[in-house]
Amino acid sequence: MAAPRPLLALLLLALGAAAVACGSAPLEGRLAAALPGGGRRLLAGVGDRLVFHGAKPPVSLYREAERLGLPTDLFQIWLPRGWHDSWIPRAGLEEIQRRGGVPVVVHSYFTAGISRERVEAARGAWRSDLRRLARAVDVSGPVLVVLEPEFNDGPPAGETPITAWPGFAEELRAAAALLRRGAPSALLGTCAGDFSPDRNLEAVLGPVASELDFLGFQEMRAATAPDAARHGYREVAAAAVDYAGYLERVFGRPLLLCYVAVSSHRGWAEVQANALRGLVERRAELVRRGVFGLIYFQLRDDPRHEGYFGPAERHFGLLDAAGAPKPALPILRELRGPRRAKDAPGGSRKG
Repeated sequence: MAAPRPLLALLLLALGAAAVACGSAPLEGRLAAALPGGGRRLLAGVGDRLVFHGAKPPVSLYREAERLGLPTDLFQIWLPRGWHDSWIPRAGLEEIQRRGGVPVVVHSYFTAGISRERVEAARGAWRSDLRRLARAVDVSGPVLVVLEPEFNDGPPAGETPITAWPGFAEELRAAAALLRRGAPSALLGTCAGDFSPDRNLEAVLGPVASELDFLGFQEMRAATAPDAARHGYREVAAAAVDYAGYLERVFGRPLLLCYVAVSSHRGWAEVQANALRGLVERRAELVRRGVFGLIYFQLRDDPRHEGYFGPAERHFGLLDAAGAPKPALPILRELRGPRRAKDAPGGSRKG
């Protein structure tokens, strides 16, 4: 006997949903296989470079993080436009992997400002840089690659914001395909800035989110921000939980809190510590909203760093430039998980 039409419709919907689920399963499986412990707990780490040259002799930040007892499930390396091969040596990536961690490489080509006009004008050069990146991260173990952090930032005056250009989804799709061809073990995502109260990523990420291995977001705070006195500005954990909820609800992808950065400039050392304390206390809520990892930016203060927050940019570290710890450092230790040999991500290449 033929199924009644309403029942048939429900069956078709169920089959469609199963097909979608099966389609995303390989991406989810690859990500789980790449993460220490299979991603069954909130992973954590620090960044933003392998070697700090502001000290004599230069300091290996990955080894310093381990020496300090900080979580090193994830270790972040930033590559802005003009990056050097020496910033991301194969030996450095492989050392992180051998010791049970996963490198997280942030490729920020449009560091000086992003817009539709700038992406279209520099498309060829951007893709050439991505091919170079693919060669750098083509190692046997997994590497997470974050494309164009804060792509949703406001554009330079008179130019078109990325959030008003649905075509950026195709740009991300092409970038991901290029990297997957050149670095089959890489897992790919992008990172939105939490510029709340805006919730305007659907047109840009909707067409491509399911093809990425993860989505990311950031939380940055400093006393020099124009809205630093706003009620709730210092509540980093509450903001992260809320924004993760938005991303999980709309896109349903695994989430990485790509970078948390709170500057200790102008007496904000306790604000920095309280921000991390809040994230530690609310980590279960983050996990329930799909967050698999959290990275703190950065380990040491960088006296030469410049950016949106002005002089506060030089004080994001958990240590000052000389290596003296700040109150936030022991709090991040609470996110360190067990490090057992069997937790190390697999080293076999997967396509």
